[in-house]
Amino acid sequence: MSAPAEPPSDVPAPLAFCRDCLTPARVGATRCRKCGSPRLLAHPELDRLAIAHVDCDAFYASVEKRDDPSLQDKPVIVGGGKRGVVSTACYVARISGVRSAMPMWQALERCPQAVVIRPNIEKYTRVGREIRQMMGDLTPLV
Repeated sequence: MSAPAEPPSDVPAPLAFCRDCLTPARVGATRCRKCGSPRLLAHPELDRLAIAHVDCDAFYASVEKRDDPSLQDKPVIVGGGKRGVVSTACYVARISGVRSAMPMWQALERCPQAVVIRPNIEKYTRVGREIRQMMGDLTPLV
């Protein structure tokens, strides 16, 4: 029985990374070794893809983590008080089952270690406009 053929040297190895913290990942891994997120992306042509998709599902939480690096590896919920609802939750909190529009009491029951932050809509609007401007500067095809 012969050994499996080696891929040609001009074919790059598939790339993989964590969608949440951008840490390089091993192809086939199920969780990020740095943040524990299950949101790993691998694709053999990742370095050559030409279409971008911007996932803004956890945008508010991402802005808060950007502004406070101490929150980077913590579950973050943006929303109201105990009687309010979850506006958004970072992917670390989602691992525990927290979802947008969930009652806050239920979210905290599922993820008691979460850091809860009141929404700052003015900040999110400003950052959203900055991102949209960067996208427009990159290509008119937005």
